[in-house]
Amino acid sequence: MQPELLIVGDSHTAALHEGARAGGLRSELLYISGNHWHENKMLRHPSQGLAAPYRPGLNRNIAAFAKKVGGSVFPADIPVLASIGYHLGRLVPMLKRTGHSPDADQVAQDEDLLFISDAFLTSYIFSHRDALFRVLRFARHRADLIVVAPPMIRSDPVTLHCAARITAILRDNGIRVFDPREEEDWAGAPLPEHFRAPDLVHGNAAYGAEVLARIFDRGLIRKVA
Repeated sequence: MQPELLIVGDSHTAALHEGARAGGLRSELLYISGNHWHENKMLRHPSQGLAAPYRPGLNRNIAAFAKKVGGSVFPADIPVLASIGYHLGRLVPMLKRTGHSPDADQVAQDEDLLFISDAFLTSYIFSHRDALFRVLRFARHRADLIVVAPPMIRSDPVTLHCAARITAILRDNGIRVFDPREEEDWAGAPLPEHFRAPDLVHGNAAYGAEVLARIFDRGLIRKVA
């Protein structure tokens, strides 16, 4: 039986997949470690949608998933949720370790920090994510696609600026994004404990179900009848 939803991305996909299954949706999950996404080497593929030829084992897994769901990771007839392009746990620490921040208020309060401009931050993000942005631009023309930004686990200024800038970049490229940081009841504070997985750094099934409910209620992607 054809899936009703495809979920593709890093470890944040688990909450979405569990939430979908709890809600009775036939979802299929393609999980790829954030370490692989962070390598910034994923490629668009004309038939299977996504490829990682530099990692043969991973590439076989992608090809097998594409075959299982009808030929492409980004099919025209099944909505796709993607947790791709952020991977903040790999992106943000490098800025923090070198003492850089794009938040002027934070820099003003800590003389050991070095301010970086929005242009610098954007260049830094593209240097680590441009291949993934190309994949998503390719996918949005072929699938009913929405990118789901990761939940706000930490409210530190560097993480918030990076996440917001990536969301803006994706939207500038015509890619739909659901960003929990923009939700009125979630903005400004870390994810509540009752929505957290046992590891405390990911959402749980209840969180995934809530995200899906908001996406479907707003018609951000369609439901397969």
